[in-house]
Amino acid sequence: MTLHNIAFSPEFVAHLGLLGVRGAPVGVFPAHGETVFEAPVDLRGAYVWNTPMQVGAFTYLGEDAHFEHTRLGRYSSIGKRAQIGLSTHPTGWLTTSALGFLPFPAFEDYFRDGDPAWQRVLPVCDNPVLTTHIGNDVWIGANAMVKQGVTIGDGAVIGAMAVVTRDVPPYAVVAGTPARVIRMRFPDAVVERMLALRWWQYNLLDLAIDHSDPMRALDAIEEAVAAGLQPYAPEPLNLAAEARRFRKAQRRMLQAA
Repeated sequence: MTLHNIAFSPEFVAHLGLLGVRGAPVGVFPAHGETVFEAPVDLRGAYVWNTPMQVGAFTYLGEDAHFEHTRLGRYSSIGKRAQIGLSTHPTGWLTTSALGFLPFPAFEDYFRDGDPAWQRVLPVCDNPVLTTHIGNDVWIGANAMVKQGVTIGDGAVIGAMAVVTRDVPPYAVVAGTPARVIRMRFPDAVVERMLALRWWQYNLLDLAIDHSDPMRALDAIEEAVAAGLQPYAPEPLNLAAEARRFRKAQRRMLQAA
């Protein structure tokens, strides 16, 4: 795991905002070297640190939401305090404690402080980490939980406080504990048309379409594509790399002053 402690100074947060990454908190956070954002996104102070993250354009994250090892598509809306892809503990081992699969300085240092020669004997076993995939145009309600390794299909809706333990089909509406399919957002023919068009490839802000009428909206997008509309393709922003560029630019400014 490649982690970089990044100082999110007010200046760096403002810099990210100019690049289309809004809502980063001020402070020092360990960001993974593979964390990438596709502008514009709104983090709203969500916890996206420590593990690889990928967030697609036009997606916003709810306040106090927590993500680990997650890939989010475009145009997705994540509610407050949602818990996505959090680490799991093995239930078939001797113990479910993280001691079995992680170094644990908080406990180990207790013995090492009393005896500097003390060494941990218990091996650290491999507890595989799975990536959680959240599709495009997904709405996840407040306080929902999505199990690590689950795939949420494009267009799905996850009800508030739902506990999602298995994959969710595209355009399904799920709720409950454990979450189950309540209904589909659209008839099969409409879902097939949306999945074939993949409308989230495009910048909807550039299109004068009526969102409240899905069929007419699809007609308009298809006409725009036929007329030459190109997919929206911003350069992905690697957070750790951008932090390095910013620090170098700051140093050059200080040296030139």
